[in-house]
Amino acid sequence: MTDREKAIIMAHTGICMLAGDKFQIFHKYVEDIMGRPIWTGDIGWLEKEIKEKSKADFMALCADEGSSEKPNDWIPVSERLPEDSGEYLVWIKPYGEKSYVSIEEIDCEGIIKKWNSIFANEIVAWMPLPLPWKGE
Repeated sequence: MTDREKAIIMAHTGICMLAGDKFQIFHKYVEDIMGRPIWTGDIGWLEKEIKEKSKADFMALCADEGSSEKPNDWIPVSERLPEDSGEYLVWIKPYGEKSYVSIEEIDCEGIIKKWNSIFANEIVAWMPLPLPWKGE
């Protein structure tokens, strides 16, 4: 996974994937999608807008058919659940709100283990996370 892909995931999910010196890659990506300079301290205040503006890049990343290492098919929970507990890319439908994609730790029964400030939601579909980057 490239640093830009990590920045996209970080912008859309809020999960920190670039820290230290690499945080500047995320910061530049945020400024690019926002179309203006952003103070680092304002990123938290702009969380919803950043998530919305990064959605197209995030969905394109999830659907990347050019890589043999990245799954590109959502698996409906009505069809089957993961065999092993762990972190998965999940399509969540909160009650009364729009659906969205997130990385969540779920168990074999489809229950989110770490709620990540989400209240009363339903997993609609899931897919495994991409394999980690192994270098050149």
